[in-house]
Amino acid sequence: MLRTIEIDPEGTSAAYAADPVFRQAVAEMQAETADDVASLKRRKIWMVNSTESGGGVAEMMETVVGLIREVGAEVTWAVMETDESQFFEYTKNIHNLLHGAGDPDKLQGDAEATYEAVSRRLAETIIEHIGPNDILCVHDPQPLAAGAYVVDELGIPAVWRCHIGSEEDTPESKATWAHLRPWIEQYDRTVFSLPEYVPEFLTDRTDIIPPAIDPISPKNRHMKPQEVAEVLARSALVDTDHPTTQFDQVARRLQRDGTFAPATEPEDIGLLFRPTFCEISRWDRLKGFHELLEGFARLKESIRPDANGQTTFDSDSATGHRGDAHRTRIADARLLLVGPDPATVSDDPEGQETLEDIKETWQALDDDLKEDVAVVVMPEDQVRSALVINALQRSATVVVQNSLREGFGLTVTEAMWKRAVLAGSDTGGIRAQITDGENGVLIPDASDPDSVARTLDEVLGSKEQWDEWSLNAHRNVTDEYLVFRQVTRWIATARNAVES
Repeated sequence: MLRTIEIDPEGTSAAYAADPVFRQAVAEMQAETADDVASLKRRKIWMVNSTESGGGVAEMMETVVGLIREVGAEVTWAVMETDESQFFEYTKNIHNLLHGAGDPDKLQGDAEATYEAVSRRLAETIIEHIGPNDILCVHDPQPLAAGAYVVDELGIPAVWRCHIGSEEDTPESKATWAHLRPWIEQYDRTVFSLPEYVPEFLTDRTDIIPPAIDPISPKNRHMKPQEVAEVLARSALVDTDHPTTQFDQVARRLQRDGTFAPATEPEDIGLLFRPTFCEISRWDRLKGFHELLEGFARLKESIRPDANGQTTFDSDSATGHRGDAHRTRIADARLLLVGPDPATVSDDPEGQETLEDIKETWQALDDDLKEDVAVVVMPEDQVRSALVINALQRSATVVVQNSLREGFGLTVTEAMWKRAVLAGSDTGGIRAQITDGENGVLIPDASDPDSVARTLDEVLGSKEQWDEWSLNAHRNVTDEYLVFRQVTRWIATARNAVES
């Protein structure tokens, strides 16, 4: 039920500090955490979440835990485990409901009984491991109730970290917060990514900790152009006649017969030579893959003249008349929809179903358009997958995040760090990161394919601004979203929980 994770973080404080780019940030982290660490008096912090891999929460845990140890606090990372598929179906519904989707009626009944039963067994296991002076920090709805039962039994300081949320109050989200409230109120502190996500009943006990990235992890470390090309070739995303040894596991691309084969089949995607839009996310309906695919299709169709010789956006006041270079970029453009193998994301039961829906949508495209859209599943190996994401974000012309709802959107943060050109939906954490026309472009309505198409068109027509946007994006992450600030905030939150 509970498995502790041994960590081997990529970076240490000394390793970060050796890089002039990070030296000051590391020194500030060490100085700002000193008093808070001393106040904890050797209490151990327990970080509990639902999966060791897959998604931003799991990816950042190893680095955060490693750096918390380095500033002098004791911390253990543990992952809950259960074979009850209904448990994760229940928590996925909670996730959707907090974003204004999902089915409130499914909060009661057999699924709720399963959730509570699994949570009580998990609580018993946690109680066997945790000390009477320790601090319990649980992440998201999966271990929420279990943590509440532990607090009720032991009375230890506790924090609930919610990585999801929406700035819109909907009947679905209100019903869900009311349902979760008895468990949440057992915690001394709660943590959210943005102030707009905090329900009213938690405003007096909440700390805001935006997610952050590890700048030297495989997913975010600097890569020379030769390294980018090598990773793309070895993962079968670029075809080459030069001597190359492919990875044991390569990226796989959807084929016309519905199977997946190495991504260079049936021909090279053209990633290094064509204008390329790329979205990389979990296979989740709220990530807006379908709307992006349809928007891209409409963009391609828009350069086909009608009976009067006009094309869709030629007279649009937002884009103006397209020049020849602009029209050529649209004609040559490709779209990559990229995600993990659903089997590797144990806490998301809808991943495979969403991927199947995307496959059906792709199969319905015209033959010519099929050639311009690649649906790609990344290698199962986590390190190789991270390297592939790194290389894709550095080589794509435009990185897109078309989420219909988004708690924060670390894929945006990662791409901004790499100085990518960004187009992201005007929602939640994406809006908090992208300032329209300054460090990227916001998609006004991610659910509307026409809005998506117009935004993609605008980006391709604004090439003279790409360098400015990408530089500002990198600066924004450097100032706000590197892991050092997250560690400082976590130590402060642990102190607040003890003192509450």
